[in-house]
Amino acid sequence: MKLKIFEAAPLFAFLAIMLNPFSGLTQNQDEIKIERDVPFGKTINYTGEKEMLLLDIYSPLETAVKNRPAILWMHGGGFGVNYDKSQSYIVEMATRFAKRGYVCLSINYRVRENPKDDKAGTMKDALEDAMKGLNWVRENSKKLGIEKSKIVIGGGSAGGILGNNFCYRDGTKKAKWNKSGILAFVNLWGSPDESWGTYVIDKNDPPMIIVHGTEDASVPYANSLQIIKRLNEVEVKNELIAIEGAGHTPASHMDDFEVKIAKFLSDIISDVE
Repeated sequence: MKLKIFEAAPLFAFLAIMLNPFSGLTQNQDEIKIERDVPFGKTINYTGEKEMLLLDIYSPLETAVKNRPAILWMHGGGFGVNYDKSQSYIVEMATRFAKRGYVCLSINYRVRENPKDDKAGTMKDALEDAMKGLNWVRENSKKLGIEKSKIVIGGGSAGGILGNNFCYRDGTKKAKWNKSGILAFVNLWGSPDESWGTYVIDKNDPPMIIVHGTEDASVPYANSLQIIKRLNEVEVKNELIAIEGAGHTPASHMDDFEVKIAKFLSDIISDVE
């Protein structure tokens, strides 16, 4: 009688998956890997100069779990030139969620010296670049160990304004807009008013979780209340984490809102599995 012999490494990998499937509820990754300045596209910026679009990747070192969900993060900074993908709270959120088992990517997008002088042009550039980032993730999903039907969009401040327009706009016959695979949107104090563009939310759009300080003088908290109302009207899952008395960028409350975001996303991922 021949004995069937299992190789140790594949067996341990199988057991790791069975005993510790992805949940995202705990920071169970002791170490993560960070790859910086990965090119994902080329473009022309507002000055007419060529610009290489770059992203950073934060991923778990442990490779037993395949087809992980991803979070594509968009930085804040008022669409101005002083901030990029290395913004501190974006780096911290990407790190924390990579430790929860997500593959996180923080992208650059085109910014301007005076973005409010041409809000439509500023938003158009940023949307194009964000879509290039999403398409790059789709095209490289196998290499990255990502399940391309489980992509979360996350953005803070200007990145949240961008994310709202990115996740809830619809394409036309002339201008396609591929939102496939977008599972949810994490909006960090970035709920826009109509000056940054209009969009229609419908029942098929992704769920949204919002973190917002009630005393935000840069992006009014009332904007988030209005968006929640619109989401409720079409029965799109949502949650508003209101931080009482906090102003703009209440990152000091991250220990609390990180856990709530993780639970919100875990419930959504569980629903589609």
